[in-house]
Amino acid sequence: MTKRQFSPSSSPLHGILVVDFSRILAGPLCTQLLSDAGARVIKVEEPDRGDETRRWGPPFVRGVSAYFLSINRGKESLALDLKSGAKVVRRLIERADVIVDNFLPAQKKSLRFPDPRRINPRLVHCTISGYDADTDEANVPGYDLLAQAESGLMSITGTADGGPTKVGVALADVLTAHYAFGAICAALFARERKGRGATLEVSLFAATIASLVNVAQNVLLTRKDADRHGNEHPSIVPYQIFHGNDRPFAIGAGTDRHFQLLCTRVLHRPDLAADPLFGTNADRVKNRGPLLRALEKEFRAAPASRWVARCRINGIPASLVRGVREALRTPGGRALVGRVRHPKIGPYEAVRYPVRSNGRRPPLGSPPPALGQHTKAILRELGFRPDSSDE
Repeated sequence: MTKRQFSPSSSPLHGILVVDFSRILAGPLCTQLLSDAGARVIKVEEPDRGDETRRWGPPFVRGVSAYFLSINRGKESLALDLKSGAKVVRRLIERADVIVDNFLPAQKKSLRFPDPRRINPRLVHCTISGYDADTDEANVPGYDLLAQAESGLMSITGTADGGPTKVGVALADVLTAHYAFGAICAALFARERKGRGATLEVSLFAATIASLVNVAQNVLLTRKDADRHGNEHPSIVPYQIFHGNDRPFAIGAGTDRHFQLLCTRVLHRPDLAADPLFGTNADRVKNRGPLLRALEKEFRAAPASRWVARCRINGIPASLVRGVREALRTPGGRALVGRVRHPKIGPYEAVRYPVRSNGRRPPLGSPPPALGQHTKAILRELGFRPDSSDE
């Protein structure tokens, strides 16, 4: 069977123009997702300086930041001073379908940045901020570290006997980017029916709070603060990390049936399955100490891969604990990695958009742009002379 080629015109956001005034991580990741979905993205950057993540490293490859490479694929770069280029900004807003920015309210005032929807009522305008605009912290810059700290996420991450711990990736930024991406897509869909755009606001603080899901709900219902449980689960047992005689692995026995199968078919310990202290999940949560000690002793007797194989044969969710490099080398990891050719560093590997549409993932597209790489072409397209951003 001939493999069908991916057609850009079949992308869901083909024909949508996104003008990206954001920088750092949450905004650029959001607009990269829009690019992966087929939109054209123009990244507006400060001349001579550009997005701060261009300088965030190491690692660098021939002077190019790995951080910047990860969140700016498929974009065009327009180097523009927002104050002197006010007419260019207005023209961009007039032609755009989506505007993304992460300016503080005070910054918008200082830059004399216009209200985009007054210029273009069909526009979807999304501002990504640290805190919501109607709070006292509206003009406080937002950072992932602070969002993790203030939202409570850090307080529930780490071991029970340790201190609060930051998640190993900038998760607050990533979650905010995905909330913004979803909200923008929903607003574009609504525009097709109603003919009007939307003004959207997503803050790191609010997005991270919302992402606490069941933990936040538990606190609201019980009025008790959440605890740290390390690699254990507060409401499901056994659902955690165990150790073989060579390396750690994870078991997610989320149902009573899973637990019965684990005891009888994997461990050959029917006595654990029959013990009334462990009969239901609620019982196991209450009596987790003696149960986990018994399970850990059994698992220490054989390699982790053997336990994972036995669990999977019996329908019990289980996996090795892998490093990132090892994960990227698995069949599933390799399927997510593609090659991009960068004009400065040559071919390099990057992680692809993870969603399949009709069985296919979109191509990685163009590499992240050099600062101002497309400035002249974009200015000509907008009707300006390339040597003058404002007239």
